[in-house]
Amino acid sequence: MTEDQIVDAALTIIRADGLDALSMRRLSRELGRSQMAAYSHVTDKQELLDLVARRTLEEVRIPTADDGPWDTRLRLLIERSDAQLRRHPGIASLLLQRMLYSDWRLVDALMAILLEAGLEKRQVVLTYAMIHTYLFGRYQVALDVVPQPEDQVGVPSALAQIMPYLDELRGADYFSFGIDTLIEGIRARAGKPS
Repeated sequence: MTEDQIVDAALTIIRADGLDALSMRRLSRELGRSQMAAYSHVTDKQELLDLVARRTLEEVRIPTADDGPWDTRLRLLIERSDAQLRRHPGIASLLLQRMLYSDWRLVDALMAILLEAGLEKRQVVLTYAMIHTYLFGRYQVALDVVPQPEDQVGVPSALAQIMPYLDELRGADYFSFGIDTLIEGIRARAGKPS
């Protein structure tokens, strides 16, 4: 049994039943081995989670200067990270907590792009935190039931006006709008003291 097999089994469990279903006992069952066999490769569940997070992010291709200016590369990096999250449902909550420690190359690439954009170092840290929360946190928010027009009785007027558009919170337009707004905000702040 290898570390890769252990991580593959953990990802299989997470995809099928969510992150909460992952335990060393369940992992051992998935592998068809004893719990002690798994512990010979990972010391505990925390190390396993770090390995899963690292594996998920290592497939994200970092944009290069050939991919275009900083704003194009930032968009590509966010979109590629998001595509990876869609391929591995349930991982976003793990990465929301662990990304900074899981893949230094991704964090470094993101911060390098933000520095190139002209942000001050403090602004880079704040912008990184905002991107991190936007990218991974959006998977924690589910709008299961969108109110229908007939449900609008007694709804305040401003809310009633936007209710027909709430369904868009689920689509790619919502995500793109967020990235556009982020990039416009960076452009507006670049070179200005915080």
